[in-house]
Amino acid sequence: MGVFIFLILLSVGCLSSLRFHSYYGDGMVLQRDVPVNVWGYDELLPVASLECQMLDGQISSHSSLVTKTVRVGVWSVELPAMPAGSVCDVEVSGTEEVISLSGVLFGDVWLCSGQSNMEQSMANIMNATMEIGKSAPYTNIRYMAVANSHSLEPDDDVDVSLSIPWSDSSAATLKDMSAICYLFARNIQDMMQAEGDDPVPLGMVDSDWGGTPIESWSSQETLDVCDARAECTEEHAQRCDSRLWNAMINPLKRNAVKGFLWYQGESNGGVHRDIYNCTFPALIDSWRQEFSANSATAEDAPFGFVQLAQWRPDQLQNGIPVIRWHQTVDQGFVPNEQMANVFMASSLDTYDSKQEGYPGGIHSRYKQIVAERLAVAGMNVAYGYTAPYVPTGPFPSSAVLDHQTMQLTITYDTTFSYNNQEISGFYVCTQRADLCDVIGNVALWAEIEKASVAQKDDLTITINLDSYAGQNVLSVSYAWRETPVKEYLGLPIYGNQGFLLPSPPWKKTILIN
Repeated sequence: MGVFIFLILLSVGCLSSLRFHSYYGDGMVLQRDVPVNVWGYDELLPVASLECQMLDGQISSHSSLVTKTVRVGVWSVELPAMPAGSVCDVEVSGTEEVISLSGVLFGDVWLCSGQSNMEQSMANIMNATMEIGKSAPYTNIRYMAVANSHSLEPDDDVDVSLSIPWSDSSAATLKDMSAICYLFARNIQDMMQAEGDDPVPLGMVDSDWGGTPIESWSSQETLDVCDARAECTEEHAQRCDSRLWNAMINPLKRNAVKGFLWYQGESNGGVHRDIYNCTFPALIDSWRQEFSANSATAEDAPFGFVQLAQWRPDQLQNGIPVIRWHQTVDQGFVPNEQMANVFMASSLDTYDSKQEGYPGGIHSRYKQIVAERLAVAGMNVAYGYTAPYVPTGPFPSSAVLDHQTMQLTITYDTTFSYNNQEISGFYVCTQRADLCDVIGNVALWAEIEKASVAQKDDLTITINLDSYAGQNVLSVSYAWRETPVKEYLGLPIYGNQGFLLPSPPWKKTILIN
């Protein structure tokens, strides 16, 4: 459906340098079904007229809009809600200047952020040339990227620089776009199409910076909630408290979005690791609050994230396993009571044997399966689709230890398959689960032998723990290693249905005497 929009803004005296904020561009996507802001620079009277006409000439409508002065030199106009698929041209006229946006598409806008695994581009994934070529027909997926910058103070009216202007999937810039961000969108459209629905147009906004901690992306008020302070120097100012929030996220908050995507945490494996279960949910709450207070973004806008991938083989440090746990506020799954409308993709089975150079190693090239899993969960949480679209893979609903036989019976919430070709997948610790990671490695988590673990039926695992008889405290965990398996898609437990999602890592105290 096409719509032609004229905005005529009357100014006092002669205008100079009338322009849009740099977020706006030809061919961009604005959020569907809600009023949206278009804003920019130069003084304008708060008077505007709007004319909407279907491009096929069948429907036209006229409305009066209120144009407001945000502050001296900054203006804003609210456009009425438009349905998905509307295509608009926007024209803003001053006394002597006219500026316009052409081919604006209404759909769902997602803001993607984090560090280098979100930043990793389409050119740096497996079968990159094929994937880029395959994406060309998806012209109603549009994308842009904010250039790296940092700021000491927040400024709601500051402009931003772009590293990629608004483009569609046929553009040469696709090779430079975040792979997770873009492939999430492509999967969402494919899945909607598979369900017999018209795919919603998608606008993917990428704003990330490699090697940065969560503190950089959090407002100062958010950090105060968790008593968090980043360790940084001006030489690496991008790692300082709030600097990236100030420069790369806060200036976007007047624009309504459908939701957020996040891939970050590696840089917090050794810095503020033990408060990530505060800083991450606090960031989610803050972003939702700031965007909903300044635009028509929903107060509970969907927030998706990638649970940290594997990295070094046979590594015994526990920073990454603990961050994975804290990403779910120590629940092991989302959504949960503390993280409503949150979804995730687990990526523990995407080990890249190319460990030297970039990409490879911590920057696994297997981004397609991760984006697919994120989209599966997003289809459920953000778009309301049901099975086979589920928010997570199989997860324990109960773990009961028979004190006489020392057999642990773990029952899962959905059917699964079990394969112990590489590892049993399970570990045991003789302390409470919350104390098993107080040291900087996984030494307290002993691997359980394959022979001690068996699948009883399609909902149940049994573990023989008779060698731990007499212990007063026992805890068990699953996939509790930085790199639990080296085989691609080689974890022991996957769901039986739909997209065969992996069981995420978890830990639980099963005995206290």
